[in-house]
Amino acid sequence: MASDMARNLSPQVESFIQQEVALGTYRSRNDAIEAGVELLRQRKALLDRLDEGRRQLDEGEYEVYDDEGLRQLFEQLIAPAECKLTPQ
Repeated sequence: MASDMARNLSPQVESFIQQEVALGTYRSRNDAIEAGVELLRQRKALLDRLDEGRRQLDEGEYEVYDDEGLRQLFEQLIAPAECKLTPQ
């Protein structure tokens, strides 16, 4: 059944996939389709995170920062990354 769905792509989509395979972007038609599905999964995950953020905002689940508080928060977030970049 899943392979039937992949066979019933529109001519425009099929042409695009063939073009990308010919250019070497993907090794095969199947790889191109799997990459498309992975992008759809990532999009869904992002939309879910946005929905959760909106819910948190709507329910007042957030903190308000002034300029100094925001600067301190950024420093706390950046410090671990800077430690990893510093040669030891």
